[in-house]
Amino acid sequence: MIGLLKKDLYVADKTSRLLLVLALVFSMVPAMGSFGSTYAMMLALMIPLNSIAYDERSKWDRYAAMLPYKMWQMVWSKYLLAYLFTFLAGAIIVLGAVVRGRITGSLDWMETLEMTILVGISALFCTALGLPALYRFGSEKGRLAMILIMGVGVGAALGLLGIFGEIELPHIPLPAAALLLAALVVAVTYVSFRLSVYFYKKRQNGAYD
Repeated sequence: MIGLLKKDLYVADKTSRLLLVLALVFSMVPAMGSFGSTYAMMLALMIPLNSIAYDERSKWDRYAAMLPYKMWQMVWSKYLLAYLFTFLAGAIIVLGAVVRGRITGSLDWMETLEMTILVGISALFCTALGLPALYRFGSEKGRLAMILIMGVGVGAALGLLGIFGEIELPHIPLPAAALLLAALVVAVTYVSFRLSVYFYKKRQNGAYD
């Protein structure tokens, strides 16, 4: 499993470094904080998408069939890749907020925490919805579905952020909210992963050629 993740990171190395730097720069600019956060979320979604596309172009799956990896491990490595870059996106948002705070002289930690959680949850849900589409339709057709999902996810995240800023919501203790969101993410991810493995097996057997 670690070997599969290392392979994906090696393939994405140059592209991901450039995108991470751009996301950090956007997040540090005071007038582009929201855009930087959105860009960071898109980064977390694009890396696994590109990784699957590279695998298809290089016929990696045929080669991997001769290696001691199970199909669920092949699929789960893509989820781990998405989670890793989601974590990096969250770190970029926090670091960018700290730099903006140094520049402007003010830093709202609660707002930064809310933005980071919102972006992270949106990225996880978009990953859960998008990866099964990639395995079902392939990288080319699945890319369109993924982009659509990303657009909906970004719009929903920004819309919810605006709504939360306008209305006064009932106070929910942070531990309770965290447990609720964690349970929801785990449930959606479980269903997503099972679908991805199913579609991956079918595609490997030539069902979608």
